[in-house]
Amino acid sequence: MVSLALRMADKQLIHGDRRIDRRYTFELPVLFSYRQGGVFVSDSGTTEELSGGGIRFVSDYPPPVGVEIELRVEWPFLLQNVCPLELTVKGEVLRSGARETVVRTIGYEFRTKGARSFDQAAVAASICDFVA
Repeated sequence: MVSLALRMADKQLIHGDRRIDRRYTFELPVLFSYRQGGVFVSDSGTTEELSGGGIRFVSDYPPPVGVEIELRVEWPFLLQNVCPLELTVKGEVLRSGARETVVRTIGYEFRTKGARSFDQAAVAASICDFVA
């Protein structure tokens, strides 16, 4: 006969979050695009959770399950306090509901965005004078 304590220990191992990647709750603006039937579709939404394995976001017009999708997430930090960044994610839509979409990450990279470069920032800093 198996003891009650051993059976309870087994149940505790089964319950809980068994995902491999840790999830982080962030509400960040996201732009997404995909192709469906030869038509290029793009829209926007807001992330809810990010992890190394995927992203969950909400939008008014969620993409269909199974499509390959590209997400561009507005990153909240500047590169070297100068240059805005975005996280570009390529993935596949695993689940899609009334407003919520879950994407499995296939690949990702950080990209600089905007017209401001490091050289422009240095020049701007050297010609900006404040007269008191």
